[in-house]
Amino acid sequence: MIGHCLGSVKPSCCGGRQIDTGLRRSVSSEPGLPEKFPLMAQRYQVPAVKRAFEIIELLATRDAGAGISEIRRALQLPLSSVAAIVYTLTDLGFFERDERTSRYRLSVKLFGIARRALDRMDLVGRCRDLLQEMVRVTKLTGHLAVLRGMESMYLDRVQSDGLVQFQSFVGMRWPLYISAVGKALLAFQPKPEQKRILRGLTLTRVTPYTITSKRQFQRQLDEIRRKGFSWEVNEGEVGVGCVAAPVFDHRRQAVAAVSLTGTSHQIKRAKIPQLGLLVQRFARLMSARFGHTA
Repeated sequence: MIGHCLGSVKPSCCGGRQIDTGLRRSVSSEPGLPEKFPLMAQRYQVPAVKRAFEIIELLATRDAGAGISEIRRALQLPLSSVAAIVYTLTDLGFFERDERTSRYRLSVKLFGIARRALDRMDLVGRCRDLLQEMVRVTKLTGHLAVLRGMESMYLDRVQSDGLVQFQSFVGMRWPLYISAVGKALLAFQPKPEQKRILRGLTLTRVTPYTITSKRQFQRQLDEIRRKGFSWEVNEGEVGVGCVAAPVFDHRRQAVAAVSLTGTSHQIKRAKIPQLGLLVQRFARLMSARFGHTA
């Protein structure tokens, strides 16, 4: 991802000036509740949500499950509230009901959510040292990202120790079409899934260099797939460039993308092939840790 990592920077090439491009408006994030209502963000809890998680935590300790009356007694909650929450979570597939005993257990669906969270932690853990090494070698900022709907999302970030500092953070999201990690993730999706995502994308112009034609974007995705790495210069934010490559698992699926980000002076178009091959090499080392063989 190129510009997508940047909020404010102090590039040495700009004489130490503080540059604030304002692109942060286009970056998906949580609504500004903590900024506008800090006390509410810290203290307010939705009672029904709190009770639902108390029930989930209780059932996690009961291998044989528990009935509604048993849950009510254990948590000292109103019977009507317990029944409504349990029935709702059962209808949604998060609880299973034993028809013989009328006891409720956590479902496989809930364990699947937990498994995905563990997989995310596993991704970061297995790739962290290689991401750090890539940043050490290049003196650029490194990111590890995954696909989330129509966006890419940072799972990990390693800042370079140079003068240029990018205000990116874990959890930051960028539209797929203006981030190098987003392009890498999309380019290496199975064709039916890629087409489905492309249909739902709106290519809004963010800078004068943003690709807004789906035909042109598709041609670039095809080129990225042939070369094995992606790039973006000034497309998400003027003055920023990025190069990325996909990380594959044992099923040959692109489960993440790794990238290097710098200013457009650090990542000039002439340097993209060289940086692309370097990022691709580190991505292959990461992929090998997930059982992928070239």
